[in-house]
Amino acid sequence: MYAVIETGGKQVRVQAGDIIQVEKLTGDVGSKITFDKVLFVSLPSETASEVTLGQPYISDAKVEAEIVAQGRGDKITIIKMKRRKQYRRTQGHRQEQTQLLVTGLSNGAKTAELSSADKKVKLAKFFTTLKPKGPARQAKTLGSRKKLTASRKAASIADKKAGVKKKTTSTAKATKAAPKATAVAKK
Repeated sequence: MYAVIETGGKQVRVQAGDIIQVEKLTGDVGSKITFDKVLFVSLPSETASEVTLGQPYISDAKVEAEIVAQGRGDKITIIKMKRRKQYRRTQGHRQEQTQLLVTGLSNGAKTAELSSADKKVKLAKFFTTLKPKGPARQAKTLGSRKKLTASRKAASIADKKAGVKKKTTSTAKATKAAPKATAVAKK
């Protein structure tokens, strides 16, 4: 028995025991999710298959799943360029994804469930390629030199208010003064 469900604006074909990757769904790893937007259910057999179509959804059909991983997918690179105009922009994006183990489906009258032994076997073999979401990376400069100097000035004003003074080293002054003294001695 298999079904076609709608999630994240996409249609996905599922059957009991499948591990699918969909757009991010709220919930922690191990929590259960029920999909009621079922578009199609098929019960194949050797003589005649039983097919149920929704208009747009089947009223009594449900698909149950368990979250097995949350994270971010592969990075895609977006490049914008206009030739002869010196315009180039590069941007990266990683879509947040959820991986689900389909535990059962029902068309209202008949159900297909994943046994607990099969579930343990599936989870023992399962590994995820999704990366956890980390802290955002900040660029070295804040955009323009004016913003950079403004942020440094604001930081120095905050330090003055806090009573922190910059340490000046005497070695830096000595190295600056030493080349002048040698230049005068050579003349």
